[in-house]
Amino acid sequence: MSGTLKVEDGMLVFELHGADKILSVKRRIQVPLENVVSVSTEKASWAPFRQLRVIGASLPGVVKDGTFITGDGYVFFEMHNPDRCITVTLDHEKYRKIVFEVEDKDSAARMVNEALRRRRSG
Repeated sequence: MSGTLKVEDGMLVFELHGADKILSVKRRIQVPLENVVSVSTEKASWAPFRQLRVIGASLPGVVKDGTFITGDGYVFFEMHNPDRCITVTLDHEKYRKIVFEVEDKDSAARMVNEALRRRRSG
């Protein structure tokens, strides 16, 4: 199941749906656009032995929802299909990255990049 990603009032908003809200113990994450460093559409990795689950659910190849500690710091995952995820890298936030499954990762990345361009240009 994919989540919803939108831009509202200078914030990047990640909304979780269905069972993912329960598995990840989150309904919504908001981060200021000013703290978004980059967005990537590269395939996400399950990397089950390189990450420590803090809270959430993880069954490699099936679901990865919640907060994990990685070599990069805290990372939030909402992932069932790694091919449909975007990775948003953050600065000055609890999470260093958010890996989030969306319906169309290319459109989602374009939307975030366009919002970043508008914000930075003025």
